[in-house]
Amino acid sequence: MGQMHPASAIKNKAASLPEKSFEAFWQTFEDHYAFFALRKIDWQATYQQYRPRVNANTSDDSLFALFTEMVTPFADDHISITIPGKNEFELVKPSPFLKEFPGDSGEFDFWKMVGSALYKSGFDTLQTAGPIDDGKKLFYYTSSKDWGYIRISRCFVSEQTEGHPKKDAEEAGKMFDAILQLLKNKKGIIIDNRMNGGGNDAFSYALAGRFATTKIPGHLKQTRIGGYEDFGPLEQWWLQPEGKSSYTGPLMLLTNDQTASAAEIMEMALKVLPQTKTIGENTTGIFSDMYFFKLPNKWEVSLSNQRYFSADNICYEGTGIPPDIKAVNTQKDLLTMTDPVLAAALAALKK
Repeated sequence: MGQMHPASAIKNKAASLPEKSFEAFWQTFEDHYAFFALRKIDWQATYQQYRPRVNANTSDDSLFALFTEMVTPFADDHISITIPGKNEFELVKPSPFLKEFPGDSGEFDFWKMVGSALYKSGFDTLQTAGPIDDGKKLFYYTSSKDWGYIRISRCFVSEQTEGHPKKDAEEAGKMFDAILQLLKNKKGIIIDNRMNGGGNDAFSYALAGRFATTKIPGHLKQTRIGGYEDFGPLEQWWLQPEGKSSYTGPLMLLTNDQTASAAEIMEMALKVLPQTKTIGENTTGIFSDMYFFKLPNKWEVSLSNQRYFSADNICYEGTGIPPDIKAVNTQKDLLTMTDPVLAAALAALKK
């Protein structure tokens, strides 16, 4: 998540609106984007290539297309361009998972398969908790004789609480406590964070804290304040016990390349706990809060202006966090109605 900031100042005040908007767009990235080197972007060359294509007669459609062309090579899902009420571009990193399970129907079929695989593995019918957002409840949970399962579909409770991280985290924590109370005597718990697109870091820490018994370093972050490699001090985030009691049994965290943003922060926090194992595929690799700014033409843009580091000081931007145990979902899973990632988690728990 992120808040609105002013766009960078531009030199030519007499320029036309399309030109001013281009200059502000380019300059704000120049001043605040955190990963030019990591993502191999020559932003100065981008200016030379695209600036001559903008003049007083450039239409909104042409300018919008030009902006999207400029930022597509970043492969950074935290970059977005919005013409309020008209058009929106959200950059999406190429995803092997979404190739296997494309669109809403692919997602529906995937979760139907997971439900079937759970049932075949001795789990009861899935229960739900929390409000609906984008057609999905917040939590899905069930249990078998020995194991618990919780799917977290996003890292915010609702659109109403999303902009208030502390309140959002408190609401999520109460619901999560009620689910954990039902699973407290299970030998191990599977947390399914696949296709969790993120939300609030406070939410992620509130949930991860339900598995902590002492206060320990969770992750670090820093914000760009000057040149391309000029960043402010590292800010330490701490994982500490939350809720009425902590679950300390084995924890299997399922991830894929659609586990993004605050869901990756949750993984960073949970990975510092000795009972956690991660299973699946690398996460998306986008961690920064979204830095929003408004152009002279009133369009809204976002970018990544922060670097996040794991507790052991690794930056996983771009690559994503690798799993402890690799397991992959493919279209074939829909034919057999089995989930190899879930199967790997159950095998690890039984060990």
